[in-house]
Amino acid sequence: MACSLLSKSEMRSLIVTVALLTFLGILFAQDRNILRLGQELQSPDLGVRRQAAIGLGRVSQPQSVRLLQQALANEQSASIRLELVRALRNIAFLRYPGYREALQALGNAANEAFEPDLNVRLRATQALWEAGKKDLLNPVPFLDRNLDDSSQRLRLASVQMLRKLGTPATIPPLGRAANDKAQPETIRLRAIEALGAVSLAEGGVVGRAIAATNIAVANRLGREPIMPAAALEKRHEQQIRFLGAVLQDPDNSSTLALRAVKSVGQVKDKSSVPILQQVATTHGDAAVRSQALRAISHVLARQYE
Repeated sequence: MACSLLSKSEMRSLIVTVALLTFLGILFAQDRNILRLGQELQSPDLGVRRQAAIGLGRVSQPQSVRLLQQALANEQSASIRLELVRALRNIAFLRYPGYREALQALGNAANEAFEPDLNVRLRATQALWEAGKKDLLNPVPFLDRNLDDSSQRLRLASVQMLRKLGTPATIPPLGRAANDKAQPETIRLRAIEALGAVSLAEGGVVGRAIAATNIAVANRLGREPIMPAAALEKRHEQQIRFLGAVLQDPDNSSTLALRAVKSVGQVKDKSSVPILQQVATTHGDAAVRSQALRAISHVLARQYE
């Protein structure tokens, strides 16, 4: 009888109010559960702390991210910190509320200045790389930073992740690692190999000229250019410059030089011909000279494919 006395607009308002109060009740109840999980992160029992970390990763609210961040900074057990990293990864990958803060926490967990355990740093680094593959962030700065990590294993993993990522932004860190004499030869070899394996499309001299013309005309007309600014980048020349630096350093071993020549051959860009000709005529190792001649033939053949 009372309901019949209400107008349609009043009924709609009542329904919205009830729904809102119900939602707020659920939200507050959830907050209490999150707080309880946060308290369990302080338990002296490792198993309880581990389950609390898993639970917070599943709840996936900004409040749970804050609790995971705090625990990551204070937790003494590396195995629990590893579980905290997994929880943060879950929040980030599913793009739950607070996922950006979760990515920041993973960045700290991958940093030797904050995280002493190698396995935790390695897992956090891998999570950041995976996040980059999903376009959640740019992982290159984190991977570049980890090329200075004290662990050779983590540095090698960073080189491998940069290679798999394979974007133009990966060339400078790979090039620096390839020419860094403080790095073990194994890591330098991997970086040199990665420079040749990264496949980057560019328009070449003609393509860059067309792109520049299009951009200039579009700017004069006040319109959006068809060609992106990235079409002007000399990506292959950047690869060749880093590899050429390896070849022109007389202190580098023949093993490094041979790998660099092979990588130059993989790039197959015309800009590599001068450096290959120099190596073919002046390098002290006959195997390197022979490989340079083969690389020149591959590069020139590419021009007529």
